Amino acid sequence: MTSQRMTKREKLAWLADLEEGYRPFDKHALTLLRSLMDDTDAQVRAEAIACLWDDPDPRWIDVLMRKVENDPHAQVRAHAISALGRYVFEGQMADMDDWATPGFEISQKDYQRVIEFLLDIAHDGEEAIGARRYAIEALAFCAEEPAVIDLIDWAYQQKDRRFKVSAIFAMARHGDACWTSYILTELRSRDTQVQYEAVRAAGELGLHEATDTLIEFARNKTLRKPLRLLATFALGETGDERAMPVLEQLARSRDRDLREVAREAIEEWYAVLQMEEMADQAMDGMAPEGVEDYFDLDALPDIWDSSIGAFSRN
Repeated sequence: MTSQRMTKREKLAWLADLEEGYRPFDKHALTLLRSLMDDTDAQVRAEAIACLWDDPDPRWIDVLMRKVENDPHAQVRAHAISALGRYVFEGQMADMDDWATPGFEISQKDYQRVIEFLLDIAHDGEEAIGARRYAIEALAFCAEEPAVIDLIDWAYQQKDRRFKVSAIFAMARHGDACWTSYILTELRSRDTQVQYEAVRAAGELGLHEATDTLIEFARNKTLRKPLRLLATFALGETGDERAMPVLEQLARSRDRDLREVAREAIEEWYAVLQMEEMADQAMDGMAPEGVEDYFDLDALPDIWDSSIGAFSRN
């Protein structure tokens, strides 16, 4: 089937299947995907670009950069910027292993030019706010880049709430403990979207300092349901022993949604515990001077982050 013979609904359904893994990234799929990236409909183009998150081949870098520079639709540009974030993530993984592990296809040169491209967008005061936000979020994978830390802090301090939402999302993705106080503060934000991102960040960063607040939210039947469900899952991500009795109680709730999320959170809690035990065992078996060679301890939250998807905010 060619894109010319497909309706918009068929195109979007096909792209959804590809993104969800129901279709393989074979030669035929890649040919059709490339065609849909140039579709006349902006929504189709944007969704086609979103699929590239799962196919971080360096050949797409120039294609994405051209989309950012030339596409007339803001949604398409935003998706292209976010997709470039996958190359930042891949570059960080390769850099941690000193670019020695086969399987990291991105080169140091490509990694650096993606970062420079995104930094230019993030710093450009003439750029659309949406483009700058997504650039900051994409750059957040750079765990040790001072310019990125400054950008996240800058975004958090802006009066425009949209920047603050992206800043908190970026803090979770960045994974540094230096953001803990910001996130704990925003758990009580009066801005619902800021608060939502803070709860999610507290879970992704495994902040035990947030456990009591998350328990309060998870148990609060008067709270907005999406926030209550998110707080419940975040409890599982913390791996805090105080969370388990609460999750077990919520797993017996009469509310089906809450019950299902609590059960997923319990599984996540055990997964976090297992990863921590594996890390402890690996380090116990090494001489002290060998630990830093084996693990970049500051980057562990990024390695373990299971939520590196790019398109989760409005």
